[in-house]
Amino acid sequence: MSATPLQVLTRPFAIEPVTSIMLPDGIFDNAIYGLRIAAHITNLSSSALTNVTVWLESVGDPGIAPVARTHYFATIPAGAAMLVMWDANFQHASPGKPLVSILARADGFTPRRSIQQIFVSETRFDATSNSYTCTVQEGTLTVSNLKGHLPGKRWGQTGPDGKECVCPPGGGPIVPTGLTMAWAPNPAFPGLHGELPFADPWWKILAIIIAIIAALVAIIAAALGAGKASFNVGGSVEETDPSVTCCSLEGASSGEPEYTVAGVASAIASVAIAVACSDAADPFWRGQEATPPAAGELTVGERVVAEWTMLEAPNAGVPYATDVSWTYQRITTGATYSHSVTETQTNIHTAGPVDVEAPPQVQAFSPLWVRAKFHREDGSLFHGTDLYSFAIFQAPQGLNFVIPLTDDGLGFDTGANDGVYAASLSLELAYRLLLKYGQTVYGRWRIFLFAQDVNLTKPGTPPEIAAQHIGGFFVASAVEITFDDTLPCPLKAQASIMVV
Repeated sequence: MSATPLQVLTRPFAIEPVTSIMLPDGIFDNAIYGLRIAAHITNLSSSALTNVTVWLESVGDPGIAPVARTHYFATIPAGAAMLVMWDANFQHASPGKPLVSILARADGFTPRRSIQQIFVSETRFDATSNSYTCTVQEGTLTVSNLKGHLPGKRWGQTGPDGKECVCPPGGGPIVPTGLTMAWAPNPAFPGLHGELPFADPWWKILAIIIAIIAALVAIIAAALGAGKASFNVGGSVEETDPSVTCCSLEGASSGEPEYTVAGVASAIASVAIAVACSDAADPFWRGQEATPPAAGELTVGERVVAEWTMLEAPNAGVPYATDVSWTYQRITTGATYSHSVTETQTNIHTAGPVDVEAPPQVQAFSPLWVRAKFHREDGSLFHGTDLYSFAIFQAPQGLNFVIPLTDDGLGFDTGANDGVYAASLSLELAYRLLLKYGQTVYGRWRIFLFAQDVNLTKPGTPPEIAAQHIGGFFVASAVEITFDDTLPCPLKAQASIMVV
């Protein structure tokens, strides 16, 4: 028999389970112990596969402890990519690029193994210096002098419109507006450029990891209590105007989607670092290009001081602009070199509208479902593995259910890889939880949609090319960030269903 034609074609990525969001560029960080290893596994054949099992065989770092789980699919359509996940404890993970082995088997075939790397970093907070460090094999990035827009009066309070914005204390979103980044390469290097982190993303991605990890640890602590992360996030941020406002789901009683929404808002806000520091090449790379060292010198350290002004609120899929100034310093064994830039940068992780389809009414205990088409800015559709996306189904009395949105041709999805992402909720199963909290299935359900792009760069791509492809940016979101406290709570349902 031949091997099962199922393959993981791109790097698995990290999902934080409390908020359900993908970490920046899918990178795993051991500051958060509990993470999910997520991957898309694709049917490479022209025929459907039956009785498919998929399991995580091993992880190359003994410090990573996955929870055993076997995924079963009665059928996988031709060309379909299935989203599979495994919970794992990363508390003792080492920074690096360990291999992950995933096995799949279908009727009529022998098992087939997919081996891919994952990226693991280590973020820590130093209370004495109010600084964060993110360590990878190639060196350590220290971030200090953080500046940002802190949550406004509408965060967790009742606004002028009488609506309460429910979010966990300290959960953000903080929109960064400045920071100092110091890179200590391991080892010191000759010539213009040192090794990129993981030989893939720009250095700025580590700064984004720090910003989001700091926010997520606070959110996790609010949701689950202490002991879920390995460092204190008591660091302060220098506040700049204007303050930021955001609103969570009203009436959330036990599904706790406020943590999902707080995580989404923090991730969207933190991306301001990426926009200010450019995607084509970040300040470290550009600074290196402008400061060639003398012959025989080794670069032992680098530093970037950056500040920027948000010209517009940073929102998912929107080409918002920032005015940014940054100064790069190269410290070598013989001298110190500097280069400064002032420019305007615009978010390039943009998207078009979202088309949503849902039944206006269903009978009690029939499934609820939603379909969505996420448009790119040029009008074409994201499809298949392009996105990691999910929906929140909110019951009439406030209980919430987070469900993956997938383009795999199963369930209510009309066809694999066709640009239609679908999610469904079994009311029969949901009813048990609703009863526990004294709620009912009857009435109007609201649906909120979210989508992040996925880094699909093929293994072996040259580092300076791979670094320009970054995943984990929200291209669609039901929550918006605003600098205007007079606006209504900016969380909008994209669809609703009446259950009768």
